[in-house]
Amino acid sequence: MKKKILLILALVFFMVPKTSHAVSQELEEKIIAIDTNKQKESLARARKHLNDKGVSQKKRAKLEKLIDKNEKTIQRIEKLQEIFKDNIRIRNQIRPHLQNRDTYFSVDIGKAITNEKISELFLDVCKEDDYFFYGQYGSARIDTTYNPAKSVGDKTYIEKANFDVRYRVDIDMEYSTTNFVKNWVAENIDPSYTEYAKVKAIHDFIVKKNFYNKGDRNEESGGVSIYHPASIIFGNGGVCNAYATLFDLMAKQAGLKTRFLTGKSLKNGEDHMWNMVKVMGGWYHIDTTWDDPIINFSDRDIENIEDFVIYDYFLKSDAEIKKSRTINENKTRPQAPTNFPTSPKNTKIEEIDGKYYVR
Repeated sequence: MKKKILLILALVFFMVPKTSHAVSQELEEKIIAIDTNKQKESLARARKHLNDKGVSQKKRAKLEKLIDKNEKTIQRIEKLQEIFKDNIRIRNQIRPHLQNRDTYFSVDIGKAITNEKISELFLDVCKEDDYFFYGQYGSARIDTTYNPAKSVGDKTYIEKANFDVRYRVDIDMEYSTTNFVKNWVAENIDPSYTEYAKVKAIHDFIVKKNFYNKGDRNEESGGVSIYHPASIIFGNGGVCNAYATLFDLMAKQAGLKTRFLTGKSLKNGEDHMWNMVKVMGGWYHIDTTWDDPIINFSDRDIENIEDFVIYDYFLKSDAEIKKSRTINENKTRPQAPTNFPTSPKNTKIEEIDGKYYVR
């Protein structure tokens, strides 16, 4: 009797969300994997046990209540499984189109669903690859064809969703960027370099190469999106997205582990992006954008202005980086409890014989 009651009690503790909104893909898969048939068999045996003569009226009432509760849980699980399977089906249709960089494509929906949910599923796929989401994806327009006869409540029955996707650069520019990164790493990062040496070399290249540029009215510099790493390599500079995505590409090509982080500047409240990188077993923050400061000198006034670089945000701890910004936290973000033990010295501008030099 006790074992059977405990078996049913276990059902109550299923990690089942109350709604299907804002559920991670990982949790969706776990819910789908639940075998409700086995649980139904257990409940059927429990119902038969209610007729046992040895069960008191008090215990029978408690057991009936428990069985009813778990039957409702199973019903909720099966309803969620149906919803989550549809979510996966829709994402699986979207994914190859984004991988192929298709601009116009259609997806079969075939269910009552809101336009907001379709947008959410689309963004789920975009966010599966951080580099794609922060560097390649620009925007999307989604139009739907619907069937009013099959609509339910506030949910319209959508037959198809038609996507018009804009990418930040075309596929040729993407290939050119990737090839540049591969060649640069091969030529400048020796296999014998320590992880620290790799990070410093990449950091210094990006800071020296780029000039922070908010671009024109089309958010481009030199004809390239200011959010894409190509704006640094082939354009006239970009914003923090460009710095962070280029660092990510180069670091990974050099065999380093990296993460993107986002937040807001404590100084002006603007959105910001930077990286974390793993060095000698520990994770650290690195911000190539803010290590590339604006100098109150004309380029003509400094002989070697291209050598100017600082290290104020180079391999820093959580506590240190939070002095300048907020962090949009998530459960998978690695912690950075300490600054890296050593840091290069900031370059300085010095006057020598009437001329200015970076030292």
